[in-house]
Amino acid sequence: MNTIARAERRQNIATPGFRDLFASLVLLLIIGIFISLTVWRGVAFINVGYQIRGMEKKQTDLLNLNRELKIERAMLSSPERIESIARGRFGMTEPAPDQIRTVR
Repeated sequence: MNTIARAERRQNIATPGFRDLFASLVLLLIIGIFISLTVWRGVAFINVGYQIRGMEKKQTDLLNLNRELKIERAMLSSPERIESIARGRFGMTEPAPDQIRTVR
């Protein structure tokens, strides 16, 4: 009986049991999840950085376009330009004094 007990003890010591294998797998799974989350967070951080840069560039482009459009609006609405178009394209002239009516 004593030899059988010794043989069983040697077998239990020599080969890892199901519990040890399961614990090792769970530990590896937890480590893998931790590493995956860390990498995912880093990638997400980099993507947000790229999005911020793109939005800053778009904002700069829109501000430049807005400035250019304000300058163009000022040029197109100048009284000299409007008078030049009125005289040249439409043949308009200054009204004679008898053509002016006062409205009360």
